[in-house]
Amino acid sequence: MTANNVHDKIVDVAFRLFYEQGYNRTGINQVIEEAGIAKASLYNHFSSKTDLLLAYLHRFNDQWFSGADKLLATFSDPKQKLLAIFDYRINNQRKGGYGGCAFIKISAELDNSEPEVTKLVAANKERLRIYIHKLAVQANESHILSNEALTDLIFLLMEGGLSSAPIFRNTKDLESAKKIVKKLL
Repeated sequence: MTANNVHDKIVDVAFRLFYEQGYNRTGINQVIEEAGIAKASLYNHFSSKTDLLLAYLHRFNDQWFSGADKLLATFSDPKQKLLAIFDYRINNQRKGGYGGCAFIKISAELDNSEPEVTKLVAANKERLRIYIHKLAVQANESHILSNEALTDLIFLLMEGGLSSAPIFRNTKDLESAKKIVKKLL
């Protein structure tokens, strides 16, 4: 097995465990066992559990935005793109067992004890806000709300709906948020 394959296998296992169980409830020994590797192999790729967490969050971030880009590329109407981002979130929650947002979960678990992780979480949320803002500008619906206000509204509704998914084990609030935004568009 190549070094890249071992690295990816470790991140694959951490990806699943950190999301499903949480970072604090996942031990390095569990990652090693489920990845089927030696402890030395893990530490050849990651100097600490925090480094593994950062790799997980980077991968989650990259995969999420790549998937969003792929879905939104199927729409030409910017308004439909704004609504489709809700569908993307809804589908991801259903596929992920209503686990909520990986970044919010990690932020709550670490409580700012890891500054590099906190910075990455904030960067993810800012990237999402910018992503939504670009779509809002393209939709050009500023006759009801400014692009900034529409961005804030969509971002906050989406984040709120996402936060309630693991509590209620459904996407009802995300679906309601989408309906609200659809009425505004």
